[in-house]
Amino acid sequence: MNVKQLFDSVAIEAMVSSDLPADQLADALLDAAVDDKLVRFAVQVKSRAPYPGEIPRLEPLRSRLATVGVPLLVAPLVSEPTGRALTEAQWSWADSHGNADVRARGIRINRRVPSRAVSRTLRGLPRGSGSWSIMRLLISDGIAEGEAELAERAGVSQPRASQVLTALSTAGLVERRGRSTWAADRPVLLDAFLNSYADARGIASWFYSLDSPNQACEQIAAVGESLHADTVISGDVAADRLVPWRLPTHTTVYTNDHRLATQLELTPAEGPDDANVELIVPADQSILRIRHEEDAALAHPTQVILDLQRLGGADRHESAEKIREWLLTR
Repeated sequence: MNVKQLFDSVAIEAMVSSDLPADQLADALLDAAVDDKLVRFAVQVKSRAPYPGEIPRLEPLRSRLATVGVPLLVAPLVSEPTGRALTEAQWSWADSHGNADVRARGIRINRRVPSRAVSRTLRGLPRGSGSWSIMRLLISDGIAEGEAELAERAGVSQPRASQVLTALSTAGLVERRGRSTWAADRPVLLDAFLNSYADARGIASWFYSLDSPNQACEQIAAVGESLHADTVISGDVAADRLVPWRLPTHTTVYTNDHRLATQLELTPAEGPDDANVELIVPADQSILRIRHEEDAALAHPTQVILDLQRLGGADRHESAEKIREWLLTR
């Protein structure tokens, strides 16, 4: 939905003005007719919504826009936390999903459109480690600026990246913008990923430790470094580092080296029910390839959510929801 359609949906006549300021201060001017008077909006278009922490830095821009009209920020998706922060900072805003909070003389549009439901089994969703890598990156970034760059980051060929993007586009999860730019519907793509992801656990080893989960992670990482093994932390510990919500009680570490399990000074457990440490050599290499962008020791947030859901418990499911919200507002 574009901004004009937004006004049309509430029976307010609006038109794009042709007298854009010479200094190109706004991306567009939109005039809305209310009670025989025109309310002018100075529109600023963003390729992504600002993070809540970035909004104070937009104040000089908002003040300049206010000299020609009501500042109106438009982005592909504005999350609830970002929407609240924009409104508090005296921005009007709207996104392409139909979410909006527009305030001006005689105008008040406020709505939040529910996310589209995603079926548990999404037919046609591409599968395999390379596909999962691409989806994890799109969920984080929202935008792919070129298939070649996306393919390199995901560790796949460019033709394969093109195939995956086409399949995701057919499923309504991404859309092409321009010649080489792809934009993801991040909330819907995330739900589709979580609902359709195969259990990619490979070979698991279970242990019991009297140390804290964080200490157990440090021990595993140290042994992994001595073996030149690749390790990444997920589950409880990663969740606590991303969005502190509950004290970690369980250790989940992925690695690419089978030898690591035999080198740990931990008590072997008979199975997962007797363990508080799990070491996994995954079949899905995207777990090791695509990590949290700011801390490479941690798994990608999508994997953390999956592991919290797998480990179970009401508090873990609540933690998973917190991470989902955090991920989509970054």
